[in-house]
Formats: sequence, structure tokens, C-alpha cells
Amino acid sequence: MPNLRYFTTKEVARLFRVSDATVKRWEDAGRLKSERTDGGHRRFRAEDVARFQREANIALKRNHGDESLVKINTLRQNNKFPSASPLFSLLLNGCETESANFIISEHLQKKSPSQIFDELICPTMCEIGELWANGELTVAEEHLATRTIYNAVHKFRSALPVPAPTQKLAMCCAVENDFHDLPTFLTQVILENEGWEVMNFGANTPLGCLANEVLKHKPDAIFISATFIENVEKIAEDYKILTSHIEKTKTSVIFGGKIFLDRSIRKFFPKAIFVKFFNEVAKFARNL
Repeated sequence: MPNLRYFTTKEVARLFRVSDATVKRWEDAGRLKSERTDGGHRRFRAEDVARFQREANIALKRNHGDESLVKINTLRQNNKFPSASPLFSLLLNGCETESANFIISEHLQKKSPSQIFDELICPTMCEIGELWANGELTVAEEHLATRTIYNAVHKFRSALPVPAPTQKLAMCCAVENDFHDLPTFLTQVILENEGWEVMNFGANTPLGCLANEVLKHKPDAIFISATFIENVEKIAEDYKILTSHIEKTKTSVIFGGKIFLDRSIRKFFPKAIFVKFFNEVAKFARNL
């Protein structure tokens, strides 16, 4: 099985549609950082390839029928699910670096962070969650996959270019008794990529406690995630407290998460904006 911790010279050359010799010249000139194996072969980290592509402003050209860098690398499969997607298998195996390389490779192929989150990460994590709920995955396997994708996205975040600041500020959190902090982190990455500053309070955050923070920092928007809500009446009351302060700051409130697909839940949160996809978060950040 190919080693997905690094890309080979041939793989980088195919990605940029250049010769192996060109990649070696870039490396010899110090433009593209590499490491060497014990045998002296060049190996390139995905983060360094992404950084070089950005700094050199080299467009990635793909023709119909061409294999992507990710497809070239046949990823390991989990024996329990031989037909699973490559990312699914990497997460269940706890392969943090390989998962990060997979995500960065998709970004190098001109997929935006919101596309990667909506089309790759979210469907994969939903599948893992459903398998856990059906008893086909253990709690340990689900936790390992979640921690693996969290750390992989952290590596991806560090490889993204720093955008021009917009002077916009956002707060992110998940509602009380919801311990899923991945959605808030993905939201943070999306917003940062649009030039926003982000204060991420993470999972299990009582909305009423945000009131003082809103008055202190006057954010432009608050992004609230909920996979489930244990007591909708209590959360709605906390929301009411929060919005009484927001009226003074004109802060927008955006809710996202599986629970808000239910229209009967939405009615508890008047004047809020509801989003289903991370692409909608990115659009909101650009258009506010």
C-alpha cells in the first residue's frame, strides 16, 4: 500500500502536470520543501505542496478522465467495510496525517473548504454516526474517527492561505448538552477562510451565558450548532435572553445542525437564520 504520509516526486509531478525533473528542480532550488527517505528518495508533505502551489500561483490542470492525486493513491480499507469510501476507512483506522493529506489533496484540486466539508466530511461522519447508532460500530471506533477528522481538519486549516481581514467577528458554539464540537470547528475554519475573526466556545455552551460576551465583543454574527436538543423549551428561553441583548448590537444569529431540519423546532427560535450546508455559511460570511 502506498504511504499516504507523504507524496512521491511522481505524484507531485502528475498533480502539477509537469515532469519529474521539474519537481526535482523546484526542490533543489528550495522552492518546494521535501524530506528524504533512508534511500535518498524525495517525499513531500501535503501541507508543503499546498503552500508551494499557493506561493507559486500554479494552477492545477485536470483533463476529463485524468486520475486525481487521491485516486492514484489507493487508500487502505477497513476490513469490516470493504466498499467504504477512502476517507471513511482512514478515519476508522485513526490515520490523522493520511486523512489530512486526503483533504488537502482535494483542496489542491480546487475544492473550497465548504465543498470539502459538505461533500466529503459531513456525509462520511453522518455514515459513521448512523453505523454507531445501529450498533455496527463501537463507541471507541466512533470516538477515534471523530478525533481523527478533527485533527486532520486542524492540519488542513494550517495549510490554508491567510485571507485579507474583513474586520468581522463571529462567535461559534454548540447548544447546552450537545457535546459535538466538530461542527463548530468546521464553521470556524469556513469563517476564517473568509477573513473573519472567530471566537469558538465549543460544545455544551448555555446560550444565556453568551449574553455578556455579546455585549463585550459585539460580534457581527453568532453561529450555533445543534445535532440534538435535550430540552427545547429551555434552549428557547436561553435564546430569548440572548436575543434581548442582540437587539442592541444588531448581531445576526445563525443556527445549523440536523435538529433544525425539523420545522417544528425552528419555530422556537424566531428571527434566526437557519442553514443546512457549510456553503451557506461561506455565502453568508461573504455577503454580510
